[in-house]
Formats: sequence, structure tokens, C-alpha cells
Amino acid sequence: MDNLEELKKQTQVDNSKLEEMMKEEITPQMQIRFFNLLRKSQLYLPITPSANMFEGIENAKEGDVFQTDGPAGFDINYLSDEDGNRAVPLFTSEEAMDKANMRSSVMVMFAPDIADLLKQSDRYSVVAVNPFTEHDIFMPIEGFLGIFDEDAHEEEEMIEAINEILEVLRNHSYVLENEMAFMVRLDENSMRDNAVDGVFIPDMPMNMSTDKDFRTDLKYANIIIFEKGKKVLPLGKTENDVYDTIVAPGTEFILEREIDEFTTLWRCGNQPFYD
Repeated sequence: MDNLEELKKQTQVDNSKLEEMMKEEITPQMQIRFFNLLRKSQLYLPITPSANMFEGIENAKEGDVFQTDGPAGFDINYLSDEDGNRAVPLFTSEEAMDKANMRSSVMVMFAPDIADLLKQSDRYSVVAVNPFTEHDIFMPIEGFLGIFDEDAHEEEEMIEAINEILEVLRNHSYVLENEMAFMVRLDENSMRDNAVDGVFIPDMPMNMSTDKDFRTDLKYANIIIFEKGKKVLPLGKTENDVYDTIVAPGTEFILEREIDEFTTLWRCGNQPFYD
């Protein structure tokens, strides 16, 4: 009985976070988080089992191993429209199936396993999550399978990390009470080389340091003057004390003068990120 209880715990399905997101309008900014939750979920797949799939199970005891006569399998209990397009229904819970009035045998499967299953067939054109409920989501089969593409997954994780930084910048940036100088050291003179009419504008959050002597091994030094009232995000001590401040993307860095061949002085201009 202990083994049976442990098995029950391991197979419990909890898609509550996914269901909460589905109650909202999934904006482009929310898509990555939604796809990450869907990727990690266990879902109910309605099926029609083969005649011999459960052969002998009625007499089985805990720990018994038995084999069927011939291959055991199942068909997906799909939905179809008037044009014959087939949709794979997936449910987040038994309650969602009840709300959809879906009466079917099911298999509870991890979402990546469902994707692997669907890759083997060209019979389906749509995946429907919680169809016939108030908060259903339909997506093309190609879009669903693309969620499990490893390269796309890594890119999504990077975008999600950037979005989290942007959210922190928006809510926790510090308004400078005095003029301060920050240092950006680079291996290449990319700020100067990419400036347009003497203005460099980063399109990503940019790291800076309050320590003018950090990373003296890097060739080019960019000193940036921030006047009182400008905004930055202090990080405090960081690994190797390299960077301790972040500035928002879109901030204008205006070229003041080139101090020498390897040192450039800039001044912070507009910060439209905070407008």
C-alpha cells in the first residue's frame, strides 16, 4: 500500500498555474511564460484504446507484470470540423474535461511525450487545450510542436530573462541625487564605432561600474557622466566586482570628447524607457 500511495503522489497532476494564465488574455509578453508552463505540464489526452490494451488487468495484483497478445495501442479521440480538419484535444484536469462534457478514456502524458507522439503523424492540424470550456486555447499543430524545439527554447529563455530585467528596471531604478560617473570597459571600441552623429543608444540593458579601475585588462574605457535626476539600477556587489549598475535600453549616450586613443567621455542624455 505504501508503494501505491507513493505512486499516486508521483502521478498527481497540478496545472493550476497554467489554468490561471489561461483565464487571462495571453499577450505577446506573456507567451513565453505560458509556453514554458505548457512545456512542463502533464495533460489529459482523450483516447480510444485498442481492444487488448487492458487485457488481464482486472485480475492483476500490485507488482504484477503482464503482456498482451499482440501490440496494444490506442487512437486519439480527436475533434473535427465541417471541413474535416482534425484537432487534438488536451485537458489540464479532470474538472476541465467535465466542463467540456468530454466522456472518454484518457492517458495522462507529459507534454513533450505528446509532442513526440504527434510528430509521427500528419493527420492533425490543430491542438486544442481545454476545448469547449470558457478558457480554451487553440494553436496550429506546427506552433505546438515548435514549443519543444530546443533552439527556440533557449532563445525564449533568454528573452524571458531580458524581460525580467526590464521589469526590475522599470520598477526599481534609482533617481540619482548627485552627478555620478560610471565606467564601461570593452575589448573593442564598439560604443564609439556604433555612435550615430555622436550618440550611442544601446538596444539592450547595459552594465556599468562605479569603479573606474575595474577590468583594466580591457582595451577601451568609456566614462559616462550621469547628471542629477537620471535613473540607474544599482546592483550592489557582484561577482568579481565587475559590474554594479545597469542602465535601461534606449538611453542616449552623447559623445563629449575623446580623451585619448583608448578613452572616451560621454554624457547621459534622454532616457525614453522611463517616459
